[in-house]
Amino acid sequence: MSFKTEAFVLRSRTWHQADRMYDLFTPQEGIINVVLKSAAKAGNKLSGHLLPFSKVRVMIGRGRLDHMAGVETLNDYSNVRLNLRNLFLASSIVELFLAEDRGSQKKTEFKLLDSIFSFLNDESVSPERKLLLVRIFLWKYLSVAGWQPELEECLICQKKVSTGKYMPGRGIICREHTDRGGIQISDELLDFLRHIISADWHQFNNLEINNNLNKEWLKLSSLFYQTVYERPSRVLKLFAYG
Repeated sequence: MSFKTEAFVLRSRTWHQADRMYDLFTPQEGIINVVLKSAAKAGNKLSGHLLPFSKVRVMIGRGRLDHMAGVETLNDYSNVRLNLRNLFLASSIVELFLAEDRGSQKKTEFKLLDSIFSFLNDESVSPERKLLLVRIFLWKYLSVAGWQPELEECLICQKKVSTGKYMPGRGIICREHTDRGGIQISDELLDFLRHIISADWHQFNNLEINNNLNKEWLKLSSLFYQTVYERPSRVLKLFAYG
């Protein structure tokens, strides 16, 4: 049995002899592992389409090990690989994808990945804005992947919240329950988080953030990431402090 799907090439590694194993991110199943026979041999017509971060359409044969039966490039995203900063940001995203994926339907996450790779590939977007967009991407990605914090209602009494404290990885509690712990969060940051989680990507083209808000956001982000990812990750230091 075989099937066709769009996919992003996240990673490849040596398998047996000249074969290679590719980690592909698909909208139907999340990450799947696919073997390409003789990928390392000169003249292999499929391996040239399977460059890191490329968006491809593949035909996959199902079996004990899924195998590559056909591939065509949909978007090469070549600028991501040619620029060292872009390459590091894209590699950081891939590392977090590989750590978090649970093998279920990922249509929304697939669209998010397409959006952020498009920004990283765009030479007209400044390096500073690309880093900002990657941080926004991570909040949006984790939110749709099942880690969205509650930012509208108190976690304890379910009352609408306009200000209060933040429980890392969980959400907001109102002033009546601040004895439960949490860290203080400004009204400005609360509004900012609501915006970046819910807004479409085109709304971030001219987004500006002041230094005080940025520092508060980065501190809160560090706590958020630590809650989601059990194992320490060097790339999270980039997103939280870089």
